[in-house]
Amino acid sequence: MKIIGLTGSIATGKSSVCEMFYRLRIPVHDSDKIVHSLIGPKGVAVHGIIKLFGDLGDHENGIDRQKLGELVFSDFDAKKALEALIHPLVQIDRNLFISRMRNQKRKMAVVDIPLLYETGCEIYCDSIICVWAPDFLQKQRAIKRFGMSEKKLEAILEGQIPQKEKMNLADFCLPTGLGKAYSYKLLKRWLSRQYQ
Repeated sequence: MKIIGLTGSIATGKSSVCEMFYRLRIPVHDSDKIVHSLIGPKGVAVHGIIKLFGDLGDHENGIDRQKLGELVFSDFDAKKALEALIHPLVQIDRNLFISRMRNQKRKMAVVDIPLLYETGCEIYCDSIICVWAPDFLQKQRAIKRFGMSEKKLEAILEGQIPQKEKMNLADFCLPTGLGKAYSYKLLKRWLSRQYQ
């Protein structure tokens, strides 16, 4: 089974590309969705986060993501502590997903990992797609998000490898600035060449 790593900086269009894979009936492991479930109502990481940072929510209702975001993007040590708690849990879930896909005899599966290079996960992938958008469009998209500010966006981008560097490391760079139909066409063409 071929494992395709999907990465890209914040607000570059990874979610839209995940939808394209779903449409092509290619299974996707979405790290962001897993994190949301880990810190959501009755999430496995809720107790650990409260132990680390205090009153940011409770087990029944989950963690207040807004408060957590404000804390970790203004405090490097807090961010590292959160990552040390969350990343191994996401890795366990990803490994289970990959095992399931192998058992189902899938030809390929996608692991969507925003911090793929930052966490060293490229070693698990047969090939890597970097989703990208021009800087001005990325900023426009990001600022529209609930709770986002220019300061928070800067802090997020500082914690990520620059977009151009990710593009240089990837096997395929998929643009999302020219419309979904165009991106979908390029993705299908690349897949057909790689995995006929």
